[in-house]
Amino acid sequence: MTSTFDNAEQGIRLTGASTGTRAMVELLERHGAEEGELLAVYEDLAENASDEGARYLISLILADERRHHQLLVEMANAMAWGTPSRSPDRATPALAANVDGELLEMTRRLRREEQSDYRKLRRLRRRMNPFGRTTLWGLLVDMMMLDTKKHAAMLRFLERRSRRG
Repeated sequence: MTSTFDNAEQGIRLTGASTGTRAMVELLERHGAEEGELLAVYEDLAENASDEGARYLISLILADERRHHQLLVEMANAMAWGTPSRSPDRATPALAANVDGELLEMTRRLRREEQSDYRKLRRLRRRMNPFGRTTLWGLLVDMMMLDTKKHAAMLRFLERRSRRG
């Protein structure tokens, strides 16, 4: 795994981070180490599982798990350095106090589109039922529906940060 917590550890040392920040970074590091062990298992399965469909699904999980690990590293970097701009490596960016104007309007529009997409995917999923025992299609649509819900939640988060609400 190329993303490590070395940068966060350096940030903790150089910034004289508080005890609370140190504890949070350590928690992220521990979780990252546990995920690192899982990543190795997923990588092996993605390469060596005898079933092609299983390898396909495992590779999708592996991509998510790699992203999760990277997010943990980026959060640790932001915490350890105090502000993301001080971190020499990628760090979770700061969020503006308010989301307003065109960004807010686009956020609202996109959230409505995500909600519409979810309804369309739900209808598509029902049509996949006859293929449930012989294909991965229904599961893949289920995954898209979960992603769509996640996207809508992210957009709602941004909307709540607006001055107008």
